[in-house]
Amino acid sequence: MSDSADHEPSVPLHVDQLLEQRSVAAGVQALARRNQHHLADMDEEERRDAQVLWAEMVSEILGAVRDVLGGPVEQDGPGRAVIVLSDHPEQPGEVQAEAIFSPQIEEVAGDDGETQVVATFAQVLGMQVAELLPELAEQMANEVEEGEDGPELPGR
Repeated sequence: MSDSADHEPSVPLHVDQLLEQRSVAAGVQALARRNQHHLADMDEEERRDAQVLWAEMVSEILGAVRDVLGGPVEQDGPGRAVIVLSDHPEQPGEVQAEAIFSPQIEEVAGDDGETQVVATFAQVLGMQVAELLPELAEQMANEVEEGEDGPELPGR
């Protein structure tokens, strides 16, 4: 099993995290381990096809689980953007950020041929906040270097 499955998360998980790319990748890896004897008999193209099929299957399964735990996402219902910030497990002082959108943001071809994003107001705002995160992280790192690191958390 991977390290992520070996421990309890230190923060609550959001139900939409089931649909993240890393969740689907973990499911595909589990299927690959379980079916390694079949993979050994396949050529490279067959392996790629199997992984695409498994990713589709895992996405569908995790989507069904997400709907049971969080209620189905209505395509025309209110949108949601969840930004998850975590301390990087291997690089102290670095932060990992991931944005999760529900329903999924879509890209469509506009009348002018340019790609346009179809999203709700909350999702657009979430995308803008996510774009600001690297700048905010750099500003915070500079302040820490200057001795303005703010309060320490208990036990740290």
